Amino acid sequence: MSPMDSRKLPAMPRPTLYNGLVACLLSVAIGYVIGSPNIPEAAIRGSPGGGCGPVEYTIQGGFPNCLQFSDLLWGFAIGSFCLGACIGSLSGATIQTRHGRKRTMVLSDALFIFGSLVISLSYQQAQFIIGRMVLGFACGLAGVVTPSYLNEISTVRSRGTMGTFHQLFLVVGLLISNLVGLIWTDPPGWRVTLAMNGVPSVLHLMLIRTVVESPKFLLARGHIEQGRRVLQKLRGSELDVDIEIEFSEMVRTASGGDPQMEPMTVVEAHREQLVQQPLDPQADLEGEKFNNNPLFVVERGDSAATIAVVSSTQTSAAGRAIPKTDFQDKERQSPCKDDTQEAYTIITLFRSECRSLALVGISIHFLQQASGINGLVYYSTSFLSTVFGNGESTSRLITLGVSCCNMVCTLLGVFLINRLPRRTLLLLSMGGISLSALLLIIGAYAKVGILVVVAVFLYIATFAIALGPIPWMLLSEMLPTYALDAGSAVATAVNWGTNFIIGLLFPTLSNALGNATFILFGGFTVLGFFYVLRFVPETRNRSVESVMASKGISMRNADKNCSSTAAAVAAAAIQH
Repeated sequence: MSPMDSRKLPAMPRPTLYNGLVACLLSVAIGYVIGSPNIPEAAIRGSPGGGCGPVEYTIQGGFPNCLQFSDLLWGFAIGSFCLGACIGSLSGATIQTRHGRKRTMVLSDALFIFGSLVISLSYQQAQFIIGRMVLGFACGLAGVVTPSYLNEISTVRSRGTMGTFHQLFLVVGLLISNLVGLIWTDPPGWRVTLAMNGVPSVLHLMLIRTVVESPKFLLARGHIEQGRRVLQKLRGSELDVDIEIEFSEMVRTASGGDPQMEPMTVVEAHREQLVQQPLDPQADLEGEKFNNNPLFVVERGDSAATIAVVSSTQTSAAGRAIPKTDFQDKERQSPCKDDTQEAYTIITLFRSECRSLALVGISIHFLQQASGINGLVYYSTSFLSTVFGNGESTSRLITLGVSCCNMVCTLLGVFLINRLPRRTLLLLSMGGISLSALLLIIGAYAKVGILVVVAVFLYIATFAIALGPIPWMLLSEMLPTYALDAGSAVATAVNWGTNFIIGLLFPTLSNALGNATFILFGGFTVLGFFYVLRFVPETRNRSVESVMASKGISMRNADKNCSSTAAAVAAAAIQH
């Protein structure tokens, strides 16, 4: 039985799933950081009368049992981690391009752990804010590298599902933070809640050595054979899975090959110019001549044995041989290997052919936060308290219920993402959020508490099925590898920047406008509905090349005499 084409695998291979789940521990960390101050807010910031939630202000164990924050300063403290996240996001493109996905993850882990120590040991407001900013920098890095890594290791058929993992596990982190906050909600228990910001990163550090580097990153750095071995490890045994076509498509996309060219496997590229060299069937083919040569593989036919240049593990049906060559030297001589092979910087991205698609992805990230979702996430407890009077315990339970609803509906989004077009889901999501904002305002002004609760749950549900996960995967489905790092960095920075503005202004707007604040958010989602309808391309089950071509955009090397890096690499191996 011949191996299955890796592009047609019906289910996600276990190695791919394992590597993705380990990476998503960083997504859990981001979600926990976002949600951790929500439920214990009153205990952390104190009350206008000088108390600390239900108890008086005291010094316990050398630390104050709460910190005194005004509305504006608390809004800045909560949103300050977004400033750090903006810096982390913008730095993330350079860091992950230069040092790789795994090392960037390790740096994020270190910052999560350090930030959790700083904030949990806060003695005054400034230290709390610094701790939030350090955690924000970690969130920014993790928010860039995790979606990139998930996209780069996913199979063709599981790309949509894998792309939702980041948002799904971010929501899991939010839920965990609310559960922990309910347990340690009073002074000084909030310090335990904040100290646990570092727990997911400790677990991630323990497991990071068991995962592989991104194969697309390795290819972008010119490590062709290493990238191939990693891809095979992600997809399973070579006896069961044939990665050749998927691998050569990766190579071509990484180099900016011709999108109009039919997919060509590395094997097929070799077949064009290979020289037949029949061998004695009885010869010792395990001798020194063929040992330790990753380019030679032995294939025995009915009457003769032949050698094919494919890889260290893959056998070619061509039955031909190529003498040993210095793969890396020939690769450097490829006509495609010029300055344009370098990954785009942020500046070159916006001067390139990918500018318009990058702006679409960045706009969707902005609209995700402009929907006001994090206004509810950060302040749902205090917001619902104004609706239900002094029933703070009721508000906390509703907040926990909102987090559960968020997770369930994100799981529903995972199910729908590969079954419905991305554009359709985005339109449904934005329409639902607009309706929810209207119902929330009506319920709040009419003092119909149950309508407010229904509106909040509908708000969360319609966000979670599409506007939550899709922005994190959209850029990777529209931009080639060489433009993705810069595009993701800017989009994530815009995401966190908008997040910061909402976190900063929401308490003040809420006090000034009351529940009418949600008119602004509903207005943004109405605009977003028409923006998606007009500008966002459909990406489900389409290659990056196809999406670019639909917008009349050619990949950067399409006009060069190097239409496929796979073919160029194969041809380089021809010389004797």
